[in-house]
Amino acid sequence: MGTDRDATVCLLTTGGTIGSIYDPAIESLRPGLSVKVLLQSLPKGLRHVNVITREIFQLDSANAQPHHWQEIATAIKKTHDEFPDLDGIVITHGTDTMVYSASAVSFMVQDFGKPIVFTGAQIPLHIPWSDGPRNLLDAIRVAAFADLGETCIVFNGEIHRPTRTKKMRSDAYDAFDSVDPSPLGTLGRDIVLFERRTQRHNLVPRFDTRLDERVFLLKVFPGLPPEVLSRIVDMGYHGVVIEGFGTGNIPTQEKSLTGSIQQAVSQGCFIVISSQCAFGQTDLSIYAVGRAAMEVGAMSAYDMTSEAALVKLSWILGHTRDPMRVREMMMTDYVGEMPILAGEVAVEKAE
Repeated sequence: MGTDRDATVCLLTTGGTIGSIYDPAIESLRPGLSVKVLLQSLPKGLRHVNVITREIFQLDSANAQPHHWQEIATAIKKTHDEFPDLDGIVITHGTDTMVYSASAVSFMVQDFGKPIVFTGAQIPLHIPWSDGPRNLLDAIRVAAFADLGETCIVFNGEIHRPTRTKKMRSDAYDAFDSVDPSPLGTLGRDIVLFERRTQRHNLVPRFDTRLDERVFLLKVFPGLPPEVLSRIVDMGYHGVVIEGFGTGNIPTQEKSLTGSIQQAVSQGCFIVISSQCAFGQTDLSIYAVGRAAMEVGAMSAYDMTSEAALVKLSWILGHTRDPMRVREMMMTDYVGEMPILAGEVAVEKAE
């Protein structure tokens, strides 16, 4: 998309560091900047871009819950209905849980055909060296002009697919990394986009915010009592993503998890095994300790991140609890969350 006409972008704000102020009463940062102040941090008179503004809520993203994901998706639908000719949408959000929220929006708003861009900052706007103005300007630029038709995270000059992204650094400017394959694109003098992205299109968007919030993320560690999983099921959780070691390995001898997994599955709880590693993928067939989980009914997350697996399972269970259908949907690549199954990544295995 060129700049031969003015573009129109909607800026939706949700709080986060980019919208935070220092509150002397509590001697710490809290969300508080209006969307008007955010725009004032940018160059006056954005060339070729008209910005419509809406405030969804003011929230530290550590306080974000699944219903906030639904509120963001609902706001996107309302904006689309009100301004169908928008070129893109920008959402400011805290970095702590941005990957979760942006991944959820990826599933809940499919075939949008235009960029839905999440961005934020590591340093508040009132500090002179804040990264907020640059990230916000880059996000508006992508939303207005990039040939991109999917949800993304724009941060530190890179464009990431949320379901393939992790927050890797707590306070550095380059907070996010894409985990196999590379980012969707980069920002410099030009917007450089890679071929595997979804391009702009005119399909009818699908909005579906159904979620099951009763999904748990459990990290395996040496000494984890297996009865913890049973307690989680007894608490009424319908799904559990277990972060195993390496390629998805779990204890099978002392403090074995296999019995608890089998019991959970028999009680109608869906178990997905992911990896604690940032790079690589889950493969339960390599080691006996991984195959044991598969043999008692656990599903593999393959190359999904734990964050994407949690959000996806929550989204799936919001639609069905039928075991065959859940397995089928977990094995389906919807928004690029499983590039191996989508054929985007070639995997070589040693014989």
